[in-house]
Parts: sequence; C-alpha cells; structure tokens
Amino acid sequence: MHARRLALEILTQVEEQQAYASLLLDAKLKHSHLSQQERALATELTYGVLRWQGRLDYLLAAVTNRPWDTVDRALRRLLRLGAYQILFLTRIPAYAAVNETVALTQEVMRSQVKPGAKAFVNAILRRLLERHATIRFPDPSSDPVGALATRWSHPPWLVARWLTRLGAEETKALLRANNETPALSVVVNRLKRRPEEVQTRLARIAGSVTTGRFAPGIFHLKDGAEALRDSAFVDGWYFPMNEAAALPVLLLDPQPGDVVLDACAGGGGKTALLMEQLAGSGRVIALDPSARAHRRLREARARLGLDRVSPVQADARQAAQLFTRPVDRVLVDAPCSGLGTLRRHPERKWQQQEASLAALTRLQLELLHGVAPVLKPGGFLVYSTCSLEPEETDAVVETFLRDSPEFTVAAVPGSLPATVAELIDSKGALRTWPHRHGLDGFYAIRLRKRDR
Repeated sequence: MHARRLALEILTQVEEQQAYASLLLDAKLKHSHLSQQERALATELTYGVLRWQGRLDYLLAAVTNRPWDTVDRALRRLLRLGAYQILFLTRIPAYAAVNETVALTQEVMRSQVKPGAKAFVNAILRRLLERHATIRFPDPSSDPVGALATRWSHPPWLVARWLTRLGAEETKALLRANNETPALSVVVNRLKRRPEEVQTRLARIAGSVTTGRFAPGIFHLKDGAEALRDSAFVDGWYFPMNEAAALPVLLLDPQPGDVVLDACAGGGGKTALLMEQLAGSGRVIALDPSARAHRRLREARARLGLDRVSPVQADARQAAQLFTRPVDRVLVDAPCSGLGTLRRHPERKWQQQEASLAALTRLQLELLHGVAPVLKPGGFLVYSTCSLEPEETDAVVETFLRDSPEFTVAAVPGSLPATVAELIDSKGALRTWPHRHGLDGFYAIRLRKRDR
C-alpha cells in the first residue's frame, strides 16, 4: 500500500463511519511498511484534505459541469486528494499529482463498476490545474459568511456563529489558526522521570523542544513522530496531551490523600495527571462507558505506573448507584462537539452539525447531575469541554447551578500558576483559544458543593 491509497482509505472511513482521523492514521501506519517519507506524505494528505476540504470543494465545483453534491462520494474524495496535491503541495509536480490520482482512481474504482471514472477525474483535475488561479471566492461585502467559509475552509453555520460573537477580524484569525498544523505536546510523567531528564531525551529524538507556556511539565515538539515510538514513551516517561487539556486538572487542584473521580476518563491522560498531582497518595477512580476507552485506560495504567488508579467501565450518569462513599473531587471533562480542537481534529468541522449541540448539552447536564450526589459537602467539581460554543459551556453551567443550589462557582486555587490564572474571566471560567493562546479551545470552571 502506498501513501495516497492509505490516505484515501482513512478519508473514506472518516466520511462514511464518522471516525477519528488520528486514531485511524496511528493504527494504519503502525501496521504499514511505508518508508518514513511515505508515512509523512500519508499524514500530510490525510490532514491536509480534511483541513482544506471546504476550499477544495468550492474550487472543484467551479470546474465541474454538474452540481458538486451530485458527484459520487468516492469520486469526490479522489478529486479532493488530487486537488490538495495540486494546490498545496508545491514539492509534488502538478502532472504527477494528476497522474497518481488517475492511477489511484483506476485501482480503487475497478471493483465498483464506475464507467468513465478515470476519465472524469483526469478531466476535472486538469481543468482545475488550468483555471484555479482565475476562480473567484465570494465577495466579503455581499457574502461575508461565504467568503470566510470558502477561503478558510469551515462550514458556513459555524462561521456565522463566530462572526456574530467575535466579529470579522477575530473570526478570520480563529479560522486561520484552526488550519495550522499544531506541534505534538507531551506531558512528563513525574511518577517515573523528572522534566529535565525527559527534555534531554526529547531533544535527541524530536529536534526542536519548547516548554509549555501555561502548565508545568509540558513540552511541545516540532517533529514528534519518533517521540511516540521511542522506548522512553513505551516505558511511560511521558504521554501526549495538548497543553489546554491539562489546565482543568490544575484548576481542580487535587490534594495528596484525596479520592478523585475522573468521570469521563477517555484514554487516561487526565487520569495520569490527576495521579501525579496527588503525589503518590490518594486514589483516582477513572470512569468511562466505552470499551475502547477502558482498554486504553488499562494500557495507560500499566505503561505509566498508575497503581493507585481504578479503571471502571461505567456511565457517570449512574454514579450515584456505583459509589457507597463520597469522593473529595470530581473532574467532568464532558463529551462535546470538539469544536475547540479543529487544529488537531479537522474532521470535526464536517462531522458536527449545529442541531447536534442541543443533544450534547443534554448529555453534559445529565453527567453533572449524575456525579453531583457522590461529591462530599465542601468538595470541588471541575466541568470542562474542548468546545468554544456557549451551549456547551456557560449555558450548561448556568442551568446546572440553577437546578443545584448546593453548588456555587468557586474561587481559583491559590496554587494555580499565574499564567493560568490570567485565563480566568469575570465569570470564573477558564477559556483558551487557538488564535489567542496557540492552544486548543477549552472551557473549564471550578464549582464547590456547599457544606451542610
């Protein structure tokens, strides 16, 4: 299998199965026999097409003699793959991009009995090559949403929301930031190694290494591909996590000896950080209903040496039926639209719909109400999402506080680094933005359960 075929397979699964590109890419590259150069090309093609799909579709539609949405979906994916190489990868000659895409079309469409597919792809890509410089984008003065959505490759409904809240200039800055390729960020596992040791090791295998701006013990790697294959990673010296994702744990501020509930544990990154904050004492109960997440939790527990972590495959909405004793602190990093993580997960732009936000809001409220009874009086709860949307952030907390008078917004802990404290707004909420802070977009707020 070559890089273009692998990228096409991932793009197909992302579109047809609503899958995560990063998980698919990791799994397929792990079992491929591609050279380092081919692996890099497969990665570039996968993320590049997903980032720029909106612009690619607009330009391809302009040179197709029929409505774009009537073109076979498999052919659309092939055309995007070829168009991305023509328009964005200057190191690949245009004729090679066309020829390779036509050859791939013949290879993958042979079994699908699509007469004329090869000739169609060839004609459209050659037409794009000839005309793309003359195609005009929508006029910002008459169609501000369309102009930004097509040029910066975001769905119009999302651009319209951000324009209303942020204005034209800041929306443009956010769209641009979402299309940047982020560095790989890793968190030091202090249960095994000191940050200085990890930084020295990373400098040898990843080239440029910079320290995190907000959270301690985090490094950003310009080229981090080898870091996740190195023996130091296998031995649990560090684990991948965006710096913004670490901030809710700092806001929760668990203390040695605490029993902490990680209500939506996922793959275990925040669980590991919670355990580190407990300084080797206390306990973390890592809850997640997904079998895949539970498997990753068990793997992380073994690799990172998290002996005092208890993975439990269960739904936090039923927490009251699972616990016989109250816990000291709760982290609810809730499932959400992921619209703050588009740099890392560009497919979310095309998978999410505005109508789905209401269902996510209901789930987030159910999770908060599910864990509220198991938190001891005087205990702290941090609610967080990797979303920028009010329905999943302020609105959820306002509704929860209205329905749960025993909870109130808590002051930030005195131990919070000054750089993180600067991210707290007048409502007591922590917010990060890709274009303002160079981080994923996150929201987090610290709540306290009143003493009886």
